[in-house]
Amino acid sequence: MNSFTRKSKVQFDYILDNIAKAELNLKPWPYITVQNFLKEEHLQLLIDDWHSIDWLEHEDKKEEYIRNWEEPNWVRDYYSEEHSKELKNFLSSFEVFDIMQQKFDRWFDWNNIWVKRMFKRDDPGCGDYSHTDVWIHSYMVLQIFFPDQSYDQFGTVLQEYEHQPHDEAVELPLRRNQMSGFANTLTTWHAVRPGNRLRKSYIQRFLYKDGHNPYYNEQ
Repeated sequence: MNSFTRKSKVQFDYILDNIAKAELNLKPWPYITVQNFLKEEHLQLLIDDWHSIDWLEHEDKKEEYIRNWEEPNWVRDYYSEEHSKELKNFLSSFEVFDIMQQKFDRWFDWNNIWVKRMFKRDDPGCGDYSHTDVWIHSYMVLQIFFPDQSYDQFGTVLQEYEHQPHDEAVELPLRRNQMSGFANTLTTWHAVRPGNRLRKSYIQRFLYKDGHNPYYNEQ
C-alpha cells in the first residue's frame, strides 16, 4: 500500500484532521472517538457496500456470535467493493497509520504492517465477550459505525480488567458516523453489550506481519 498522490489525498484530508483534533481519552486506557468522522457522501459509500452483502446467506448461522471469524457471512472481508474502494484505500494508507501513531505515541515500521478491512454486523441479541486483540496481532484499530438508530449504549465497552461489569466500565454510545480507535496492548480489554439493536460498522485493523507487538508487554 503506497502513499496517496496529492490529488487523491486532498479529497480525504478532513479524515486526518479529524484524527489529529480528536481528544485522547485516558480512562480506562487511551482511545479516541470522533463524531461526524466522514463526510456524509463518503459515509453513504460504506453504507451502500454494507447493504450489498448477503448477510443471511446461511440462515442456520444466524444465532452465532457475529465475531466468529470463520463465518464470512457475519464478519466479512470485503475487498471487491465498487462504491467505497478509494475511501477504504485511504483509510488503510500510511497517512492514516502515521497520524494514528502520532495520536497514541506508538511507533512501528510501516513495512511490517498489513491491514485487514471488513464490514461487521451485530444482530439484535448478539454481543461480544471481554477480550483484547492479542490473539490476532493487532497493533491499532479504528471502527466506523452507521446504525439506523443511535443509542446511548451498545458501542464498545472499554474495561479496566477482564470481565469488568458493563455498568462499571466506560461504554461508548452507538451513533451514526462515529469512529472509535485505539492502540492494542495486553490491557485494552473491551466487549460489546448484547441488546435489541442492529450494529452496522466498518472495522479496520493494522496488524503485525510477523505477529510481534512490542507493546504487548506493557501493563
